[in-house]
Amino acid sequence: MKPALAFQRILIAKTSHLGDLIISLPMAATIKRHYPEATVIFLTHPRTVEVAKRCMDVDEAYGLPDNPEHLPKLLKSLAIDVFIQANTSKELGMAAKAAAIPMRIGSWYRHYNWSLCTHTVTISRCYKQLNKRLLDLEYLKPLGVIANELQAIPELYRFTPNKEQEQALAAKLGLDFNKRRIILHPALITSKAHQWPLAAYSELIASFDRNRFQWLITGMAAEREYLQPLLNTPALTADVLDTVGQLTLDELTSLMMECDGLVAGSTGPLHLAAALGLHTLGLFQSRPSVNKRWSPMGRSATTLYSTIPCQGDKSLTPCPCILAITPARVKERIAMWFYDDKGSE
Repeated sequence: MKPALAFQRILIAKTSHLGDLIISLPMAATIKRHYPEATVIFLTHPRTVEVAKRCMDVDEAYGLPDNPEHLPKLLKSLAIDVFIQANTSKELGMAAKAAAIPMRIGSWYRHYNWSLCTHTVTISRCYKQLNKRLLDLEYLKPLGVIANELQAIPELYRFTPNKEQEQALAAKLGLDFNKRRIILHPALITSKAHQWPLAAYSELIASFDRNRFQWLITGMAAEREYLQPLLNTPALTADVLDTVGQLTLDELTSLMMECDGLVAGSTGPLHLAAALGLHTLGLFQSRPSVNKRWSPMGRSATTLYSTIPCQGDKSLTPCPCILAITPARVKERIAMWFYDDKGSE
């Protein structure tokens, strides 16, 4: 192994989605704790670069080039000592080797890495009982870093606020600071069978005192058609703000910093809110292995799931296991955020 002084510029490549990026960010803080003088760089999806830059332990962040042929040149220009392939990709491995990066780390279970990487780690689905954040931290073993305490993860998330942007969004959207502000992110998720129904979100909103709670519906512009039945619900009045398609990811981050909590399925914004320290409730399918692997991690993050056996993604939509999560149960969890043991705020 190289001496510690050689670890000067370390790049972590996680080029997929927002949730995957958030899951990998504890790697940056862990590296900084062991090599405080090192420069930590993230290569991520162009859409998530601004979120990576908000992380206090990330020194530089770059978006994956549109043209794969440009990637080796970018990597070479960054003068990297260590390249960590945190999402398995033959193209990433080839680009790192072409850039002649001295230390290249990847998964042993991808045969192409045997010739592309200088170091491999044994990360596979056999570790499905581990949270994905701990799996990603396994990639640091070739650097002499061992991090396997799940309870330590929340403290590894640190983000830079943008107060000017936060105040501008609050004024633009009409945030009411006399109310509890809860974000609902009912957006499409990978497993369509495990999306909590829009009617359930509507029932949840209607069950709260509108004089004390304000709700914000978030989502991308492409999801507006799916979300329209919720947005058109007659019961939704001035206490519900429609922000669908109106926010960049950087703005969504700032909005979250001005809110009290978020409820969502297994989505990127769920992981982001948890990492920011918000009260966060994830609505998950009933398979324990899925919940353990993908549950959000934060100072006030929890998941809710039923004991109804999951019938998979292809049999029934929605799956009975997600339908068994009632609005009353979700309301109870949200109420717990704001009341102490004596029942007062």
